[in-house]
Amino acid sequence: MAKSTTVVSQRPTPDITLNRDRWIPFLAEFTRENRGAHARVDVLGPNVGYQVETEDRPFDGIAADIKDGEDAVWITFGSTLDDHLTHGIQNVAAIWVRPAVPGRAGAAVLVEAKDGTKTLLELSLPEEYALPPGEPQKRRRS
Repeated sequence: MAKSTTVVSQRPTPDITLNRDRWIPFLAEFTRENRGAHARVDVLGPNVGYQVETEDRPFDGIAADIKDGEDAVWITFGSTLDDHLTHGIQNVAAIWVRPAVPGRAGAAVLVEAKDGTKTLLELSLPEEYALPPGEPQKRRRS
């Protein structure tokens, strides 16, 4: 039985290569753990050059669509309709993840398309953009 992840780097926090059958559950968990972090997306490829798609925008989620051979990844940002942005990557060939290094660097996801275009999602450390604690709700009496 093949493992679902493979270490591909000897850095302090090794990169993880995701097998295609783990894209959906892994990215769902990654979203739960990182929603709300501020994000930056860079795109680099032979047909697009180097572009900053967005930066310093609240990360809402990342998901994969593999049904019928779609092999697409969707990254969403913003928490309101006015602030919403979705970046799609079609014909995905590989996904790598760099886990966060507490106190040093946020998590990152690198998505490579079959044409060689690479999309890098970099997230802030959770403590850098933590939401302030909410005020306790006062209960109304009827």
